[in-house]
Amino acid sequence: MGYKRIVTIEDIMENRNRALIYRTIVAYPGASFSDIRMLLGIKNGTLSHHLIKLEKEGLIKSKKMGIFRKFYPSSGVVPKDLEEKIMDVVLDNPGISQSMVARSLEITRQVANYHISSLKRKGMVIVKRSGRDSQVFMR
Repeated sequence: MGYKRIVTIEDIMENRNRALIYRTIVAYPGASFSDIRMLLGIKNGTLSHHLIKLEKEGLIKSKKMGIFRKFYPSSGVVPKDLEEKIMDVVLDNPGISQSMVARSLEITRQVANYHISSLKRKGMVIVKRSGRDSQVFMR
């Protein structure tokens, strides 16, 4: 059994496992590696190989969300993670308080504070404190 150079989409989907993985991602956008592995009963190495091939050929996209990597069909929309949503809110409302960020995204203040602190460490936002109040600005 030899290897075959991939030239067309038909060549990509010729492999039964790869076609099955692709159809699963189309049916369950946002599925994680573990989700796909459990749904299909495919071994880690095999799944990893085919996901890399599918992504390299542009048929799927992946996005790291927390500790998980989620997979989406390339034709679909990849949802924004919470930090991206926070940056959108801050961009639209410079100087917004952390409480207002939390309220606008319907998350707790603690979750907002955690992610804003993470964005601050990455140099994405500036937090100006005045007593108990804080204002968040894009860098």
